[in-house]
Amino acid sequence: MTIDLQTLKCGECGSSVLQRAGLNQYTCAHCGSMSVVEDDVSDRLERVLEQVKNEAGRRLAIEQSARSKSMARMIALGAAAVVVLVTGFFGVMAYVIDRNQPPGTYRPGGASTAQRTIPSEGLKLEARQVLVGNGSSAKPQLLVIARNETGTALERPNVKAIFFDRDSRIGENSESVPIGTLMPGEMVPVLVKLPGDGTLTRQELQVDALSAPYWKIEGPPLQFTRVRLVQQDGETWLFGRLVNARKDEMALVGIEVLVTLYDSAGTVIGFGRGFSQASEIRPGERSAAEVRIERLGDRKVPVAAWDYRIDYNLTAGAQQVRNRVLSSNRVIRTTGAPEALPPSPQMSSQALLADVAGR
Repeated sequence: MTIDLQTLKCGECGSSVLQRAGLNQYTCAHCGSMSVVEDDVSDRLERVLEQVKNEAGRRLAIEQSARSKSMARMIALGAAAVVVLVTGFFGVMAYVIDRNQPPGTYRPGGASTAQRTIPSEGLKLEARQVLVGNGSSAKPQLLVIARNETGTALERPNVKAIFFDRDSRIGENSESVPIGTLMPGEMVPVLVKLPGDGTLTRQELQVDALSAPYWKIEGPPLQFTRVRLVQQDGETWLFGRLVNARKDEMALVGIEVLVTLYDSAGTVIGFGRGFSQASEIRPGERSAAEVRIERLGDRKVPVAAWDYRIDYNLTAGAQQVRNRVLSSNRVIRTTGAPEALPPSPQMSSQALLADVAGR
């Protein structure tokens, strides 16, 4: 039996004294009959479905949050595992290399990776104009003397000159030093071209960001086993013999030679840069280097002294990692003028560096 929800009266006796007995069920207190209250079933179903949906959304959000936290933990653990594996690999490689090298030899894995940036104020610069070339083809250029007072080896510093005509800027040029590494206390000459137009009244010198060699190792200076400074037909050359006398498997690579000429007052009157003929000199092998030297200023000023320094790297077999060798006291200075050779014939480096018995 049903009753109307709006009247709330017993359908049997009409009494309005009803007691709730269950969901939409009421018992009449007068006659004891059971009645069912009519309502909108669709509304009840919609409310039930809404409750179910809300509960499902709440559970899904909880599950997604738990999965996100679990994924984050897995990623963190994976990254930590990769770091451990990479560190362990390089540690094992360094150990193996160390085991395979004789005592006292260089370990490539020990190359420095320290901070490379160095304050530019430590590279001191002085400049003067000089004539470069011979006769009517000679042109003025700016000769800059750069001295390393940073206390750190520098990776090929770069010098910039900004030129002015009074207060007007008329141009700028840059040039790097003619040697791969500038050791503490060393000085090098640098030639910077002058602007072609305008009247030059002054210049300002700047230094680009300085840095130290990335892969480096302390080592002995490399010297020529035989060297000759010669002058022939108005040209000055240095010829030198290089020998790799190392007892390990390290090859000499990236060899650069810088030669500087001085007058009696110690002023730079010429310099030149050259390389070894062989790109790689393995232990027990030898090669030659030829350096053409550019005279500066008056070519009639006699050479009173000269020096050379050699910049080089070490590498071993399949590693192919170049390690810059930092050598103190590597500048080899000699007092005296070049040997004068007759204008002809032009002699090869092999003939000039041949032992006395072989010439």
